[in-house]
Amino acid sequence: MKKIIFSITVGLLAFAFMASAQLVIKPTVGINFANIKNSSNKYALDGKTGFQIGGSVALGSKIVFEPGLFWQKDNYKVGVDLTTGKDIISGDYSAVKIPVYLGYYIIGDAKSALGIRLFGGPSAKFVISENDNGIPKDLSDINNAIWGVKVGAGAEVSMFFAELGYNWGLNEAFKGIDNSQTNHFELTFGLKF
Repeated sequence: MKKIIFSITVGLLAFAFMASAQLVIKPTVGINFANIKNSSNKYALDGKTGFQIGGSVALGSKIVFEPGLFWQKDNYKVGVDLTTGKDIISGDYSAVKIPVYLGYYIIGDAKSALGIRLFGGPSAKFVISENDNGIPKDLSDINNAIWGVKVGAGAEVSMFFAELGYNWGLNEAFKGIDNSQTNHFELTFGLKF
């Protein structure tokens, strides 16, 4: 019985917070500058520039809870196969990215005409398609779920914003290649309503 009362109380408090919180909708586009960690003794792996499009919803004023949903395209290249001497091959994959960030405004707040904020939190990418372009079979198998954590800063002027962040990969991007995490610098732009 105590668990039920506690659950109802927490639910009501969360609903009250969300109902009273400021709500900002943020459609966003951006570019990603990827780097792939690589401990392969056989291939040289490297990330290339990709992009993302989507949006998020910011709840709160000074402290902001911000879940989002994005479509992201990540590109990579495979260097010379050290055992056969094959040339560089490019590949890519598309993923649905779901970040959940917590932010804090050091200047202004979510509705201010001028604001600067810091943010961070976890994200999950779920791969929906991949283009291996003839990449060797042991590299063409991308993990279905790629987990990460991101920190960054954003600046807002009127209804426009720009954010710069760094996302660390927490698990292997390529099945079978240990320590093949993808890390990204991400530069995004958007509007806030």
